[in-house]
Amino acid sequence: MNNYKIEIPKNILADIDFSNTLNGGRVEPNIEVNLTEEAFEVFVKVAGLSADHLQMDVENNILWLYALQPVLKKAKEEEAQDFVPQTIGHIVLPNFIDLDNIVARYYNNQWKIVMPIDEHRKGFKKRIEVEI
Repeated sequence: MNNYKIEIPKNILADIDFSNTLNGGRVEPNIEVNLTEEAFEVFVKVAGLSADHLQMDVENNILWLYALQPVLKKAKEEEAQDFVPQTIGHIVLPNFIDLDNIVARYYNNQWKIVMPIDEHRKGFKKRIEVEI
């Protein structure tokens, strides 16, 4: 029987454990994406997050969903001064999304993100001749 020893750098273990122990850990998000004729609809539900926690950024055609979690509050009444981003998920956006008109609303204990389709950019196709 071979005994293999796997060595994992301590700083990686510390980073993995950090998000799990900070303020009691985290809950896995539920993300659902639907396509309608006019838009993509994204529904995000994360237990324990209030409406003002979810943050969204679009960068290089990726919609990043994250929450800013308070760090090391001492009492319930005390306001946290420092925050750590908790990645909830990301969605690679197709080129035909109208980035200027993305909207998000919170209702029924979940976020609804509507990303309209820009019909002028949809279905672009071009044949490229190969030079010989």
